[in-house]
Amino acid sequence: MLVLVLASCRGESAGVDQPEAPATAATPTASQPATTLAGSQLTDVSEKGGTVTITFTENGAAQELYGELRDNGKRKYTLDDGPVLYEIKPGDEGGFKLRNPDGSLRWKVKVYPDKIKISDNEENKNPYELKARADQRVKVVGPGDRELGNVRFAAEKIDVETADGKVIFSKRSAVPAGAYGVLLLEAIPARERYILVAELLSRGR
Repeated sequence: MLVLVLASCRGESAGVDQPEAPATAATPTASQPATTLAGSQLTDVSEKGGTVTITFTENGAAQELYGELRDNGKRKYTLDDGPVLYEIKPGDEGGFKLRNPDGSLRWKVKVYPDKIKISDNEENKNPYELKARADQRVKVVGPGDRELGNVRFAAEKIDVETADGKVIFSKRSAVPAGAYGVLLLEAIPARERYILVAELLSRGR
């Protein structure tokens, strides 16, 4: 079923393994992570008791974003022990909004059985889309249906690749997870991409 390509296991940790370097990548050094996204690298996502922890490196330094679920249903994200940087407001049918602390919109996410739409406006105009395909693949497109890349799942491994076939992120997994396609959306700042990935994983996508 198409929806399975976008799904990961509900009720379990949304943890991810350390991403693997693409086969053609140079041997990484301490200042050069194996998988680099403009100087930033996602390394782990986990959820326990409603609190999401996102571990990543930024300019060679380890960082952690914490998303704490509040009584009003919103999740507030802080960097290490700092102030609130972002909040997640849940929406209908698994959708949500990533907002600034003052409530202004950063990204709106709409979730459908066979696709996910991400836009920077309330009307969902000109969205990015993650579209499930029948070959254990999620196609990632930008506004105007411009192809950005794919998330592929095979042999218990997830690969995120650009439109020209370059693998930018890999991880071992027993289940597919289309959420990692958000890593291809370079117009979205890296920290915000990681939060979107984590929130989609927490929703079983």
